[in-house]
Amino acid sequence: MTNLKKIMMPAALSVSILGLAACGNGGGETLVSSKAGDVKQSDIMKELGNEQIAKTSFQLIFNDVLKEKYGKKIDEDKINKETDKEIKKYGDEKTFEQILQQQSSGMTVEQYKKKRVTDEYQKQFLNDTIKISDKDIKDNAKKASHILIAVKSDSNKDGLSDKEAKAKAEEILKQVKANKDDFKKIAKKESDDTQSAKNNGELGYVVKGQTVEAFEKALFKLKPGEISDIVKTEFGYHIIMAEDDKDIAKEKDKLAQTIRQNKLQDNPKLYVQAVQKLFKEYDVDFKDKDIKKYVDDQILKAK
Repeated sequence: MTNLKKIMMPAALSVSILGLAACGNGGGETLVSSKAGDVKQSDIMKELGNEQIAKTSFQLIFNDVLKEKYGKKIDEDKINKETDKEIKKYGDEKTFEQILQQQSSGMTVEQYKKKRVTDEYQKQFLNDTIKISDKDIKDNAKKASHILIAVKSDSNKDGLSDKEAKAKAEEILKQVKANKDDFKKIAKKESDDTQSAKNNGELGYVVKGQTVEAFEKALFKLKPGEISDIVKTEFGYHIIMAEDDKDIAKEKDKLAQTIRQNKLQDNPKLYVQAVQKLFKEYDVDFKDKDIKKYVDDQILKAK
């Protein structure tokens, strides 16, 4: 059930930005005093900047609303225990925190734990925003392996000429068409995609939108066990095999997240409209007119 209490911005953030920054009103409350001078609210506001204040205000209230809506669905203790296991892998909390700070300056273990919980709230929100069915996964994901014969280019000086690469790909195609069981062995030996070659040409599950168009079109026409003709892309010549997808259930959550992200990239309005709906549900009211204007114009404007 929706919480009927009205959610307001924290008091310190709901004070008028312009009012605090104005020179003629005394600059707001004095936070620190000294013989050298005082630090007032207006000084802090000027230092942060109106844009940053608005972004921070939005993020704070957004996180609060998500916690209110999804708090009972998220097991914070479980997340914290998982983080503790991560810490043990690196020896101790101090070492782990040093690694965190290499990735994000000033990040503490406590902040990291809070971020992980917040990430789970946002994941739940995205799941509710864009529903992904089993059919969506089946239609948008396919397991594949490939063999690439690279063509020489500005980014790949080691490739063959177009004519040589095509001829080599045609010869390999004859071999794998004659004996499908040799596909992985040949991929390991001949493919110029060194990363997948290490895994016998296996790419795992490919989601629509992840590869170049020609590769995607060829792959999604194939049934499990079928091998494509030669496919030309900017990277060279590919021979693609569709793999059996019996293990797709194990990858369901991961694939759903990828498909969901692709849908959001294709139509950002979906996310914006969902946030607007959420804020309306929880009666979020940005009291400061400057914060409200920035949020409406720059964050919640569906383009």
